[in-house]
Amino acid sequence: MGKKVQNIIKANKPFSLCAFYAGCGMYEVVFAYQEIRLYQPLSDEQYREYRKLCYLYPVRAKNYLLDFINFDGTPYKRSDFYFIGEDNEPTREIITLWQEIEKGL
Repeated sequence: MGKKVQNIIKANKPFSLCAFYAGCGMYEVVFAYQEIRLYQPLSDEQYREYRKLCYLYPVRAKNYLLDFINFDGTPYKRSDFYFIGEDNEPTREIITLWQEIEKGL
């Protein structure tokens, strides 16, 4: 049995980034780096685009999410943080999976 190839996404700095449902049809992005925590609301449309990219282009999805973070008032700027990697074109199976998931959203 062959090994499954796994796409590992790396960041240029050890930061964390996640999106979650905040209630009332809104989502939120949370960025954490060292002592800094930043929160940014996402619309349902923005979140859906992020989810789509997660399946089809995972590195692009993470950078898309990072683009929403506002670094005003911090010693950092957007260009200080990014995800490293290259997205492969999605396979037919992944596209089909995403289409099935999208129907349920």
